Amino acid sequence: MSSGSRKPAAILKMANPVKIDSGYIARHAVRRLFTFVSSRASSPGPHAPAAAPVAPLRRISAMDTARALGVVAMVMGHTLDALLSEAARATPAVAAYWNARGFTAPLFMIVAGWSGAVAIGRSGVGGLAMVRGRLRRVLLLFGIGYALHWPGWGLDRLLAGDREVWAHLLAFDALHAIAIALLVSSLVLALPWSGRGKAIVLLALAALASVLGAGPRTPVSALPVPPIAMALFQAGGGTSPFPVFPWAAYFFVGGAMGLLAPPGRAGAIARGVAGGGLVLATCLTGVGSLPPEDPVLHLHRVGVVLVLLASLSSVPPALASRLAPLGRASLWVYAIHVPIVYGWSSFPGLAAWIGPRLGVGAAIAVGVAVLAMSFAFQRFVTRHWRARTRRAAQPKTSGVARHPAGVLRVNSPSS
Repeated sequence: MSSGSRKPAAILKMANPVKIDSGYIARHAVRRLFTFVSSRASSPGPHAPAAAPVAPLRRISAMDTARALGVVAMVMGHTLDALLSEAARATPAVAAYWNARGFTAPLFMIVAGWSGAVAIGRSGVGGLAMVRGRLRRVLLLFGIGYALHWPGWGLDRLLAGDREVWAHLLAFDALHAIAIALLVSSLVLALPWSGRGKAIVLLALAALASVLGAGPRTPVSALPVPPIAMALFQAGGGTSPFPVFPWAAYFFVGGAMGLLAPPGRAGAIARGVAGGGLVLATCLTGVGSLPPEDPVLHLHRVGVVLVLLASLSSVPPALASRLAPLGRASLWVYAIHVPIVYGWSSFPGLAAWIGPRLGVGAAIAVGVAVLAMSFAFQRFVTRHWRARTRRAAQPKTSGVARHPAGVLRVNSPSS
């Protein structure tokens, strides 16, 4: 119908009648009546006791603080690694920081396993349904991990089957290791066993991953050329910076901690005692001179992280709640700041634009700016996406709608 012959929706002329589906109106009326009767039958009577309000789940201050601390340490560590000059790296303070930086990734992985076990336990879902619920997260981690490794700078070599470029694309990073560990942990937590039994399995898997990760790495020249075989080599070691062996061990330890440690102060004491015992036991072995793949060094790092988590339990809940949003944004802050610092595809990052020529103060300032921009961008996108999702979830008006005054309104096709 053209715009010139369009009639007002409220005027129904006999020359152009609007057909009213009486069957639809009857079905709609019966459906409304059935809904009304059902709601009255299921509603409590006037003398029925009111339902007790559901208490909100209590947040874990140490977890919120540790996740936020891990995000800050991660962004600052990457920025300083890309921008610090050789003279700045030689200072005693930076040298001490570089030694402490080795605990950032274990902290990140242990807290990820801890939070995953707690979230699964609080969800109330078990069995294969719980595993299916984690598959989406696993695929997301894999997708982001491989996307960050996309070699746009060597696409022609990738298509030609160049071993070095394929090794770069298929190398396992922190997100890949977390994805595999999350999937395996979900399978363990889906078992119809007690929490203690599941924790024992996770600790056994942690020990196995640590031992398997103690072997030598495979150089690029020895990697198999077929992509699937190379992906398996890179998952277990190869040239990957974060292969499953041994890095999944930290995730499994965090999951076991979430199952074994009691809540509250008792859990903090248990973490402190266990961590302190590991630190004392491994300090006698000369951990400072051990290679990164040594299982004894893995135990030492686990002990230090457990002591740190025990100390973070004293953080006031009000402060921890303010830090919680930063910790919850860890995945997206990671995905945003890595291209900014190191570049992505064929786009250079700060490592190429500026390079390793800044002093400590300037590099820290850049790191703070990168952290702030990454977190702000994540918050902006999240709010925009949630608003769009809410708008999409709003019910749309159908052909027959009820006016607030109770008058049945018929929408003409031309209105």
